[in-house]
Amino acid sequence: MRKSKGINITKQYLRPHIGKIILYFFLMCMATAFSIASILSISNFLQILFGSELQQNANPTELEKILNSIYAYFITFGKQNALWFFAGIIFVIYFLKDLFTYLGSYVVVSMRAKILRNMRNDLFKSYTSQNIAFISQYKKGDLLSRISTDLIEYDQNALLGLQNLISVMINIVLHFAILLYMNPVLTLTTLVIVPLVSGVVSTISRKLRRSSRQMQQESAELISRLEETISGLRIIKSHTAIELVCKGFENFNSSYTKLRTKIYRKVDLASPQSEFFGNCMVIGILLLGTSYIVSDPPTMSADFFIVYLVIFTMIIKPAKDFSTSIYNIKKGQASEQRIAEIVCAEKGREDENANLEIKEDIESIELKDVSFAYNETEVLKNVNLKFEKGKPTAIVGPSGAGKSTLVDLLLKFYLPKGGDIPYNANSVYNIPGKDVREHFAMVSQDTILFNDTVIENLTFGNKKHTEQDVIKAARIAKADEFISTMDKGYYTQIGDGGCTLSGGQKQRLSIARAVLRNADVLILDEATSALDTISEKYIQQSIDELSKDKIIISVAHRLSTIKHFPNIVVLSEGRVVEQGNHEELIAASGLYASLCEMQQLKN
Repeated sequence: MRKSKGINITKQYLRPHIGKIILYFFLMCMATAFSIASILSISNFLQILFGSELQQNANPTELEKILNSIYAYFITFGKQNALWFFAGIIFVIYFLKDLFTYLGSYVVVSMRAKILRNMRNDLFKSYTSQNIAFISQYKKGDLLSRISTDLIEYDQNALLGLQNLISVMINIVLHFAILLYMNPVLTLTTLVIVPLVSGVVSTISRKLRRSSRQMQQESAELISRLEETISGLRIIKSHTAIELVCKGFENFNSSYTKLRTKIYRKVDLASPQSEFFGNCMVIGILLLGTSYIVSDPPTMSADFFIVYLVIFTMIIKPAKDFSTSIYNIKKGQASEQRIAEIVCAEKGREDENANLEIKEDIESIELKDVSFAYNETEVLKNVNLKFEKGKPTAIVGPSGAGKSTLVDLLLKFYLPKGGDIPYNANSVYNIPGKDVREHFAMVSQDTILFNDTVIENLTFGNKKHTEQDVIKAARIAKADEFISTMDKGYYTQIGDGGCTLSGGQKQRLSIARAVLRNADVLILDEATSALDTISEKYIQQSIDELSKDKIIISVAHRLSTIKHFPNIVVLSEGRVVEQGNHEELIAASGLYASLCEMQQLKN
């Protein structure tokens, strides 16, 4: 499985929202245009306020001519009336500016929320659709971090930074355009410093991006440590290792805090850096602008220069926000790449060219010279087995023999590295994994229950069963006797992971769920390990009843639970070393006999 490398997924998620982006661009242009108009109207306001005589420059620009003509018209109505009129104009212009700004935010916030929704859905789908081999490469905390912390970081940095970047670019471009029109020489002179600013921003942004990716990885490690600690709190306390765990967390948290501080300092540098360069440009404009006013004859009126200066100062904040937005986008790209690593990861070859559907019941499963390895570690070596209906098969052996791997191959969680697994003579390579697993039910030693009602847990994945079907399955699994004593019976909430139940009760619910599924193949992975002797006996009788028309495969460590099986397969170091019934294997005095002796299992 190859991981994506530096994939930019922002484009693919923005593409369906091109219309909204164009609308946002238009609304921001309108907001900026009204902002500029409000400032230009101040020129007339100042002329009326400080004198009724119209000041003419030696070479007035077209803009000055237009403003002067507006002034000349309204001053005829009297100074007081003209002031009220221009104040009203400025009020309306500011209202429209704020209205278009709000509408722009209204559009873009909705777009960002939908992008995050789609990303979260795609991440979840990728988690559930990727094969087990891919998911097992990551810690649970790391995967949780990507769908929670990384998405928030991506929104608050990359998406918000992109939104702000569009806004500030419009502000800068339109304001500079009007400044160029007002006085080209003065404006072009101030642009000399821009390449210097861009160079500094680019250098710091590259460093920030590298640090941000490291911080996202550390954030994932933080969640992973918390998840492991909470899950293993019983073990930690029982081994009196609280101080050791806390010390380890404190050391990690210290380095994590230093890294975050380092990044925040880089981000915080953007604002004063931009403000410093902006102030330098303002000082330069003041020095150059006053020379135009005091020249003889003056080439720019004082009120017109004030308007020019106000417009220029309005560029400083967007310029400062520009560098901050670049920083945030670079910072958000670290989260983007971590999200893309999962969303854009190549799917495993599990179902490549697999389009054969199993419509009939599975009567038999074979393993023909099956071999499998995790990376370079060989786990199964040329295994040949056959599982049939009416002939329950137990798989036993020491830890690391390959029992769990064999089950994973039967469920097509992995594909064999060599050999084939035919289901009713149909190769595993030709059948989609989902279709294979439709014919399986599994009861594992690690019982998985959900924070829901009993009935929802039992019908998980299949809602077609009636309540009577559920009760019947529960009775077979000997679970009805304790379910019926609950406050709400089958509609009782069982808590997170079935925390309100005992280990044996949880195991019986798991068995009842498998019985209700009524699959062709039933896999029992130490299914009765948490049951008392009496319950185990009842369950074993139920399994014997089910074995008449099902393929039963039991992975067992406690040999007393499978000694009556007609077929017992003994695995050792990835090979089948013995096979037969209990009596035959005891008589062979091999590995199985040794295992029985260690467990003091009598003949």
